Amino acid sequence: MGSKTALVKYTASPDSLRKAIELCRGFEGLKPTDKVLIKPNLVAWDDRFRIAPFGVYTTTRLMEDLIICLKDLGCHQIAIGEGSVQLKKDMGTMQAFAGLGYTTLAKRYGVTLVDFNESKTDKFTFHGDMQLAIAKEALEQDFFINFPVLKTHGQTKISLGLKNLKGCLKLASKKLCHNTSLDLEYCFSFIADFIKPTLTIVDGIYALERGALHFGNAYRKDVIIAATDALAADLIAAKTIGYSGEDIAHFGHYAKRHGKSLAIEDYEIVGENLADHIKPLKWDWAWSADNTGPGVFQKMGITGAALPKYDDSLCSGCSPIANLSNILVLSAFKGQPLPSVEILNGKKMQARPGYAKTVLLGNCMLEANKDNPNIQEAIPVKGCPPKEEDVVSALQAAGLEVNVLAYYGYMKQQGEKYDGKESFEERFFTA
Repeated sequence: MGSKTALVKYTASPDSLRKAIELCRGFEGLKPTDKVLIKPNLVAWDDRFRIAPFGVYTTTRLMEDLIICLKDLGCHQIAIGEGSVQLKKDMGTMQAFAGLGYTTLAKRYGVTLVDFNESKTDKFTFHGDMQLAIAKEALEQDFFINFPVLKTHGQTKISLGLKNLKGCLKLASKKLCHNTSLDLEYCFSFIADFIKPTLTIVDGIYALERGALHFGNAYRKDVIIAATDALAADLIAAKTIGYSGEDIAHFGHYAKRHGKSLAIEDYEIVGENLADHIKPLKWDWAWSADNTGPGVFQKMGITGAALPKYDDSLCSGCSPIANLSNILVLSAFKGQPLPSVEILNGKKMQARPGYAKTVLLGNCMLEANKDNPNIQEAIPVKGCPPKEEDVVSALQAAGLEVNVLAYYGYMKQQGEKYDGKESFEERFFTA
């Protein structure tokens, strides 16, 4: 069976993480002089709306535990690197570091913080002549620790170690992974071929259902999964939230290239009994049968306006815009049919016939539908991603009486939804 995958119940810091690392022999071969880089999942940051961090971000608590474990071994060249989605100017990786206390950890332990969005890169070729630009710091290290969160994902079913490496790409390469000619999961499955993580640790103190941003629902799970085999860590972590290897396309792509099994029984699990920690989580959002909007539209009887379901070409930068559109259309509904409007996002959606107006969200939609004969009147919203105020104006121009305050209220509710609830402790995200 080769390497072991540790499944440990989180009970105390730093003891639980240390146990997981020891069980999987995660630090075997690590030297005090090695350059260590840790890649957490700090997907995005926002200074306007509070983000409930549970299941969204790698916990600050476990990050500190990991640094302590490394320091105990004498490691002194430790860096934390991430390339957070920059939803707007001056609101990206460094703001996420500061907001989650990683800046404090860096000062406390002499750790370097790296914004991959600002890094120089090396380019790697895959699938013929396609290239991925990867941050040099992610490549020029001796020991790479991939430190994702346990979450499901609305495009890829789950988001664990293999997908977490997407944050090491430059923006153009992140967008390339969402191209219209190749599958998203096929593209990002190659990143691990070039970075080759030494150790993967999945932070499962909280698990997120229907991620990947903060619009899903989190659950307290209290598990840590660790392995030197990147696929093994992801397979066991995925199983704890109800997914088998065959369920996940990017597992299959990676396994096929590396001659690895997708069967759990082919991997040795040490520590906890896996069966005791399986709680299936949903990954998908319900959509109407005619693909005109989220399931809630159908329940409320909303007709007229249509928002087809996002696909895997929708980039992380534009995904909040898609969510914004859903909430704004909801705000316009007063019990009567809405104007005949179709609202499109991503890179490959095509306008359907029968709508008086078509709102095209983002530069990619403008390009994809520039010659679409089904469009009677196009309302373009330029940008990559478009600005919130431009989306609001476009929907109003389409005849929808949207109320942006409804969106602000929704975002406020998202930030407060765990307040006062047992087991949701902010201390896990402070230093």
